[in-house]
Amino acid sequence: MIGNKKRPNYLKFIIVVIVSIIIGFGLLTVITKDTADIDNSILGQYDFDLPKASDLTSTNLISFVKKNNIIEPIEYDNSPVLGNPDASIVIYEFSCFGCPSSKSIQPILKEVLDIYPDQIKLVWKDLPIPELYPEADRAHIAGRCAQKQNKFWQYHDSLWENQTNFSIENLKDIGDKIGLNAKQLEKCIENEETKSIINKDVDEASQLLISGTPHFYINSQEIFGTATVEDFEQIINIELNR
Repeated sequence: MIGNKKRPNYLKFIIVVIVSIIIGFGLLTVITKDTADIDNSILGQYDFDLPKASDLTSTNLISFVKKNNIIEPIEYDNSPVLGNPDASIVIYEFSCFGCPSSKSIQPILKEVLDIYPDQIKLVWKDLPIPELYPEADRAHIAGRCAQKQNKFWQYHDSLWENQTNFSIENLKDIGDKIGLNAKQLEKCIENEETKSIINKDVDEASQLLISGTPHFYINSQEIFGTATVEDFEQIINIELNR
């Protein structure tokens, strides 16, 4: 007589597998929902998004940001540059022409450029915040139009001085004072192509999770808000001594 042999409990095995699958999909749903909730609540006042569910990919029930998101600013061919164009140290400035803090830090940036005339360059990044400064978009577009006439930085300086008035009439007056062609300026301000230049920087700021202005990258090191000359010097000297 052959002894009793315990049969495998296939039903129990099937139940465990089904339950595991249900729990796994539940976890994935929670992860994706939490990401969407964060996206709608944090930084909402600036209209800059944390990664959305559509920006995520999933492997083995773990969600993570797609690899094509940038991790540092990019200097484009049409990015306004001040200082030594061949400098090894780059300060990326994300600023809004309507932001008082962005205005107040301009003398500090000029002092930093004076201290390091050959070692650094400043790369401008447009980051208008229309929710807080409704006319800022127009000012940023006008600035890029001045760039097309090779006078971005002159117009840039005048915009800070006229921060309380970005009406189209005043933007034209600023252009007249620095010698811009008025018809070219007006036509450029209405051009959708100019708006796309601004949006490119705004999208970049969104991917970098920049929450406000001014925001700086010194190479890969970040400074947010009102900083001092010493704050910039500390990071620049570290970069110079690498």
